Amino acid sequence: MIKGYREAWPKFSRNSRLFLISATLAGFSYSGIYFLLANLFLVRLGYEEEFIGLFVAMGALSFAVSSLPAGMVGRRWGSRQAMTFGYGVLACGLALVSLAPLFAEPWRARWLIASCVLREFGNAFYMVNANPFLMESTTAQERGHVFSSRGAVVPLAGFVGSLAGGILPSLMAGWTGRSTDDPMIYLLPLLLGGVLLLPGLVALSLARAPCMEEPAIPPVALPAEGSEQLPRCRLLRPQPTERPVVAIATMALVGCLYICAMAASMSFFNLYMDRDLDVPTARIGTIIAMGQLLAAPVALATAGLARRIGYGAVFGWSAAGVVVCAIPMGLFPYWWAAGAGAIGITVLSALAFPAITVYQQELVDPDWRPIMSGIYMMSLALSWSIMASAGGYLIKIEGYRFLFLLGAALSAVGVAVFAIYATRRSRRLAIVKESP
Repeated sequence: MIKGYREAWPKFSRNSRLFLISATLAGFSYSGIYFLLANLFLVRLGYEEEFIGLFVAMGALSFAVSSLPAGMVGRRWGSRQAMTFGYGVLACGLALVSLAPLFAEPWRARWLIASCVLREFGNAFYMVNANPFLMESTTAQERGHVFSSRGAVVPLAGFVGSLAGGILPSLMAGWTGRSTDDPMIYLLPLLLGGVLLLPGLVALSLARAPCMEEPAIPPVALPAEGSEQLPRCRLLRPQPTERPVVAIATMALVGCLYICAMAASMSFFNLYMDRDLDVPTARIGTIIAMGQLLAAPVALATAGLARRIGYGAVFGWSAAGVVVCAIPMGLFPYWWAAGAGAIGITVLSALAFPAITVYQQELVDPDWRPIMSGIYMMSLALSWSIMASAGGYLIKIEGYRFLFLLGAALSAVGVAVFAIYATRRSRRLAIVKESP
């Protein structure tokens, strides 16, 4: 596996390398520091699960509402410009959340919601347009390695960020003489998360508008120098292998159901560990960091597995594994069971995400890829929003573990829907291939 990446690395385009820099910094700041500390920060501010669920849900709803417009803007003005804009807004949103202790109620709650909405508005433009940007910046030869690298650097950077996030509040408490229950000690670590994205913004601004990708069918001869024909970088596009509307609708349904287990468990995992199981912040950070550390080599295996069994099979099996990992979180009221489940979900999601990204992007013609990406991301965010908003109330009524099991059941339905679709599509392609 390592040899394959050493051979593929020189083939990575300049755009791909610059993107990986931005993804690494986002992993450290957003997936690491922010993901660990945000909910604990809200608890220290005196908020209960209902508000925290609303906070998470409003962010996810903002992402959902912004995803389709983000795809349309990327299709009209270019994925690079839309992605870079979104990354800058994401950095601002992360930094602004940290300033909430400076406000009194009711402005504090409004500030938190507004900064969360702004953050996910930017994140939608970044994430939705990242997929077509990478598709356009890669060829079939190195595409699997680029997407796998993206799936590896984010959790690996998140591992370092989670460790830092688990230690920083204690260090701040020691330096300032405040208690670790004081929300003010979270201000600097969360602010740091936003500031650290600025070098990633510079990296994306240095990227160039990508040319059309190479097609799956042989290209025609390139026009001669000085010709008035198409630009030299633009080759023939492959014919779409699926009707766009059918493919997009199916992937939206799959994404909406598949993400439920992760949304239910990871939205409230740190609260469950902190409030129900009385686990120290440092240990919570270590557990999350371990999942992200293990996710890195697993994500790197995506390219090799996809060559053997295909991106669809990689996603199907890893998504089923996410369901299995969510079950012990709901069945056993012990920190080790919750920790093992969270680690498993993090690891297998790192395998599932790049696999389904390439799979759904290759279903449609390049012109439809921003729309496919936007609607797919919208479905994920809508589902996450519903699980988070309803989850805060379900926790009060039924408890955390009921919510974890509900998420696992809904994800199992999503895996079944995908398996049926992928199997039927494979059969249709086989029939077409055998036809004279």
